[in-house]
Amino acid sequence: MILEPQSISAAIPCHVCGYDVRAQPPDGICPECAASVAESRRLAPIPRRPAWRDSDPRWRRRMLAGAWVLVLVPLMTALDTFGWAARINVPTFFDVQGAQSLDESYVNVFQSYACFTFCIGVVLLFAKERNRQRNRLDWTRRWGVITSYLVFLLGIPIFGFVTDLVAIGIAALFMSMRYVDQPAVTGLLVHLSAGYIHYAPFPGPLLSLSVVGFSSSVILLACAPLYNALRSSGPKVWAAILLAVLALGSVVQLWYIIEYIANPAAPSTSKFGYFYFSPDILMSGFTYHGSNPFLRSRAASVLSGEFVMETAKWFAILAIAVWLTLAQFAAKRRPRPSS
Repeated sequence: MILEPQSISAAIPCHVCGYDVRAQPPDGICPECAASVAESRRLAPIPRRPAWRDSDPRWRRRMLAGAWVLVLVPLMTALDTFGWAARINVPTFFDVQGAQSLDESYVNVFQSYACFTFCIGVVLLFAKERNRQRNRLDWTRRWGVITSYLVFLLGIPIFGFVTDLVAIGIAALFMSMRYVDQPAVTGLLVHLSAGYIHYAPFPGPLLSLSVVGFSSSVILLACAPLYNALRSSGPKVWAAILLAVLALGSVVQLWYIIEYIANPAAPSTSKFGYFYFSPDILMSGFTYHGSNPFLRSRAASVLSGEFVMETAKWFAILAIAVWLTLAQFAAKRRPRPSS
C-alpha cells in the first residue's frame, strides 16, 4: 500500500487521544485508543482552534451579541438610579394630564429586565461553532443552555409577581370606570391577577438561592466558549485574567449560598441578589443628587466587598465585549483573497 506524500510528511493526530496515526492504514484503528483512523484523517484538515477571523461567522456574531447583552444587564437600574428614567417620556394608554415618564410607569415592570437580559446573553454565548474539531469542553454548551433555561423558568415567579401587581392596578383602574365604559377584558384581568396571587409561587429565600446558584453555574460554564473566543483573537494570558474575574464572582456567590444553608442568620444572606449580576449592588455606590448623579457617593457601599466584586464583574464583561468588537472589526477589514 502506498501512502500519499502529504500523509507521510504531515502528522495526523488521533481525533480522540492525539496519537500520530499517519503510519496506520486508512481503514485501521489507533493503537492507543482504538479510534477510527479514517475519522482522524477526515478531521485532520479541520483546525482545532481557528483564528477569530477564520472561525464561523455566525458563531462570532452570536458571541459578540451575547457579550454586549450581558453588558446591558444594569441598564434599567442605572436609568432609575441616576434619575434619567424621569426624563424619558413614554406613551400612555389612558387620558392623563401631562407626560408620563419611564420611572412612573415601567420601572416596576422592568425589574424582570435583568432576568430576560441575562438569559438571552448567556444562551447566545453557547452558540454552536462550525468548521472546527471537537473540543473536550464542548459538553459545557449543552449543559450551559439547559442551565440558562432553568434560570429563566425559576425567574418567572420573581418578575411574574411584579407583573401581576401591575395587572391588579390596571384591573382596579378599569373597575373605577362606569360599567358601560369598562373594557371587555376587565373581568378576565381581575380573575387572572387574583388567581395568580392565590395560587402562584411567591419569591422567597429558596427561590433566590436557586436562581443565584444556577446563574452562577451558567457563568462558570460560559467561561469555556468565552475562552475559545478570546484566545483565538488575542493573548491567552489576558483572556484567562478576565475570565478569572467572572469565575471568582461565581465561586463567591456559591460560597454565600453554602454559608446561608449552614447558617441562615449569617450576615452573608444579604450579600447577593436574585441573579449572578446584581445591578442594585452595582448602582449602590452612587446616589442621585440634584443635576449631578455623581456628587455624592456612598462610601460604605463603595468600600464594601460586594460593590467591588460587582464592579469587577461588570468591567470584565465590558472588556470582553470591547475585545471581541475590535477583533470583529479587524476581521471585516481583512482583505479578501484574490481568486
